[in-house]
Amino acid sequence: MPKQQPKEEKIKITPTKGRPMLNWVGKKPLDYVKGYPAVLMEVFDPLKIGLKYDIPRFEDLEKNWQNLLFYGDNKDVLATLLEQGFRGKIDLIYIDPPFNVGIDYIRKVQLRGLKTSKIEGEGYSTIEQVMYFNNFLEDTYLQFMYERFQLLKELLNERGSIFVRMDYRFGHSIKLLLDEVFGKENFRNEIVVNRTQEFFKSSRGLKKLMVDTDSLFFYTKSNNYVFNEVRIKREKEVWWEITLPGDHRGDDTRIIFGKKFKLPKGRIWGLKQEQIEDYEKLGRLKVEKNKVFYAPITKTLKSNWTDIAGYARTTDYPTENAEVLLKRVVEMSSNPNDLVLDCFIGSGTTARVAQKLGRRWIGCDINKGAIQITSRELQKIIKEQIKKKETKYPSFAIYKVNNYDLQLLRTEAIELAVQHIGIQRTKTDSFFDGTLGKNLVKIIDFNHPFTLLDLQLIQDELKKRPNEDRDITVVCLGKELAIDLAIEEWNKKHPVNKIEVIELKTDKKYGNFLIHKPDEAKVNIERKGDKAIIEILDFISPTIIERLNIDNTLFKVKIPDYRSMIDYILIDTNYDGKTFHIVYSDVPEKKDDLIKGKYELEIPKDKVKIAVKIVDMLGEETLVSKEI
Repeated sequence: MPKQQPKEEKIKITPTKGRPMLNWVGKKPLDYVKGYPAVLMEVFDPLKIGLKYDIPRFEDLEKNWQNLLFYGDNKDVLATLLEQGFRGKIDLIYIDPPFNVGIDYIRKVQLRGLKTSKIEGEGYSTIEQVMYFNNFLEDTYLQFMYERFQLLKELLNERGSIFVRMDYRFGHSIKLLLDEVFGKENFRNEIVVNRTQEFFKSSRGLKKLMVDTDSLFFYTKSNNYVFNEVRIKREKEVWWEITLPGDHRGDDTRIIFGKKFKLPKGRIWGLKQEQIEDYEKLGRLKVEKNKVFYAPITKTLKSNWTDIAGYARTTDYPTENAEVLLKRVVEMSSNPNDLVLDCFIGSGTTARVAQKLGRRWIGCDINKGAIQITSRELQKIIKEQIKKKETKYPSFAIYKVNNYDLQLLRTEAIELAVQHIGIQRTKTDSFFDGTLGKNLVKIIDFNHPFTLLDLQLIQDELKKRPNEDRDITVVCLGKELAIDLAIEEWNKKHPVNKIEVIELKTDKKYGNFLIHKPDEAKVNIERKGDKAIIEILDFISPTIIERLNIDNTLFKVKIPDYRSMIDYILIDTNYDGKTFHIVYSDVPEKKDDLIKGKYELEIPKDKVKIAVKIVDMLGEETLVSKEI
């Protein structure tokens, strides 16, 4: 008897009522969303508390919290959170979404303990990894952000705040979307933050100023929101008189430098006696002509935050937000134990700061490299907190939502196609991906075949370019049956802009580009009494070797130590074949450090399955397991 399919649950989304409203082609507010299964993949629980939730329901987590990291499209993840009871449970949201600037952001990968030269030029260097594409059609981008803002509003509680980082290109449009979704009356500030990052460079000859700042839009759910005044150190010494005009006198004396000072009529003291004593000790108090002055050490934080870094370089992630920036946001708009969400987690700055400040957190990203970097850095922080007995939330779980393995490979697969076919990438074109000979190239998303809708989008784009006389090459994995006939009809009517298709699954010349050689590892696992002895004997990543040697006709790069290719090691000493429990992790502290490679861990006397997960410098995972 076939298994009965569960009833599909639709989650209703509250209509947006804010004004003004921005319009674009294809604008459609969300009425309903559908949650997706969240599959538990990994658990980091160094204190062995035993927290494990196959399904991340809020009612379970509320009693015994475990931080959450989701791998998948954030629209699907946010819908799943709504389905699992998180509506109105988030206290603070921070996001730094793609700015849609026409740049594909790249992670520069440096092997551990090995200096490798990079080939620079118009294309990407050989050991760089595209982390995410940042080039949407304008209408598509606005719809993308609109849908996510609607879902985020549903998750935010009435005392909650949302911060959205944008640059000058789309900041004005994004602010209008936020006005519509969250209400113009709930706009609090536009905060100015530093860029401080190399890839934002001004082009010479454009006759304009170099852009040095981004905007951070601060909105709330209602007027009753959490706001903690943040004070920052004064850069310049400013002396203020310690007494102020007033209508009452109250306690009219203070002891200053051992001498009693009495207030003149109509004045009140601006500082209490204990504050005066503190300023005395700091040397920031003085008396001149019988008047008392002090130099405040701090001042109230305002909306200009250019005194701190906006980006950082502590990980390999290209758009890593600075922790000092997130610290201000988290301290200002949340309290200890509050729940912080970042659905574009990137390098994990939001989660790292939340962890350090005693907040609960939820993060998600569609890029597996981002999930790996976030997990790696959080493991370091939690281990250090445990040593100092400073953490209240010492564990986190990683879930996969809607099985995004293919989506993970989208950026990498397209890059492989570009290299394999010989496409010259065009970083300034918002629609076409590059050129092949004299032809313009459009690469179809590898997660679906070339459809009539894709063809229509190409034809519509060509109509906007009446002076474009180049032909078009479409690269895809597969195509709908009706495509060939539709292209034949188009080509008959157009002496220029003819369309040809490279179908990678069947094309004889390019059909083997998706051949992927997985990493190979030789791992020895054996029992010695109540201990497991684990040794990584050898490891090779064919992809890394190929990346190092591509375009290098003079010599082949040699890697003297296999450990240079390994980013970190995770070990589960009682693997159940389903969820990987991180019992031990070897995450080298510095970029030049190597993994240990040999481990001795305590295990039960009964038979257990040891699993070793090896993550290479490009984020590829290899799992080796053995029963002992």
